[in-house]
Amino acid sequence: PQYLAIDSMDNVFAALQYGIIKITPDGTITNLTKQAGTIGDLDRKWSNLIVDSKDNLYANDGKLIYRFTFDRTGKFVGSIYAGQQWSYKLEDGPLATAGFNTIGLMTIDKNQDIYLTDSYKKNKAEIGDNFITDSYYKNDPAKKYLKYATHYSVIRKISSSGMVSTIKTPDGKYILPNDISGITTDDQGNIVYAAYGFARFIGKIDPATGTISSIAGQPYKREWCPVYTQGESSKAEFVSPETIITNKKGEILFTDQRLHRVIKIANGRVTTLAGNNVIDPCAQNIGGRAQEGYQDGKALAALFNFPKGIAFDSKGNLFIADMNNHCIRKLTPDGMVTTFAK
Repeated sequence: PQYLAIDSMDNVFAALQYGIIKITPDGTITNLTKQAGTIGDLDRKWSNLIVDSKDNLYANDGKLIYRFTFDRTGKFVGSIYAGQQWSYKLEDGPLATAGFNTIGLMTIDKNQDIYLTDSYKKNKAEIGDNFITDSYYKNDPAKKYLKYATHYSVIRKISSSGMVSTIKTPDGKYILPNDISGITTDDQGNIVYAAYGFARFIGKIDPATGTISSIAGQPYKREWCPVYTQGESSKAEFVSPETIITNKKGEILFTDQRLHRVIKIANGRVTTLAGNNVIDPCAQNIGGRAQEGYQDGKALAALFNFPKGIAFDSKGNLFIADMNNHCIRKLTPDGMVTTFAK
């Protein structure tokens, strides 16, 4: 399991390496991979899952966004929601004609607007130097990373009315976050994102101004031998922050894959929500890594193995796609981790 989404009835949907499954609250697993109706089967790689207020499920395969629902007979059916088959380009406008190139991360906000990342590399010629990125890297990340164009992403928006736009500054510059690895939104309409690689921080983009700021972490502090530091948000350090969400309290939660932890940002402080894997010394892995593990129990004693997708149900349980343990874990509000499905 890699990505998770939960509907209003607390059904958990999980994108596997290939295909999608549904798990009911009582733990019944249904493989939806062969039930996609008009688009054929789902035996393909999917990037991110999101659910809207009407319990429609959205997924993308890197080229197109699909929308899935259950028909009156209970069959899981899907159709292309956004993107043009066999035509990949950066083009805004109505859903029927708008174009995407390489779709990555997705999230949906309280207004039912969808935000997603698209490829800068594939649109490099069109964008040229007409962009801004974060300003934290002392030598300007654009100069170092520009040749590695895959580090950058364009942010696109699909409004609830069906219009596609590309997020830009008021003066028309593309906003290109660097090393983006997870995306969500807050109640103020900001795009909140996780940055991994050398960046290693949690950032925020104001869509109205294009301003990129840091919420937690110390951007670009350590290229090698990263450390994990909790406490005050501005002094915290991470290793590989990835999938990120916000909860009803406005708190930010994300998985740090190489630390095998779920981390929370609240009230200006960073704390471990779940996970206690032993962190290897730098001499053992200069990229930073903790030892893999598998253990249920109290949250701060639980062990994971490259956790990725996370999602809340209506009761406040946090579900975690424990990718390399090939299972889905559940963290209850009282701080206990159990294995929900495997």
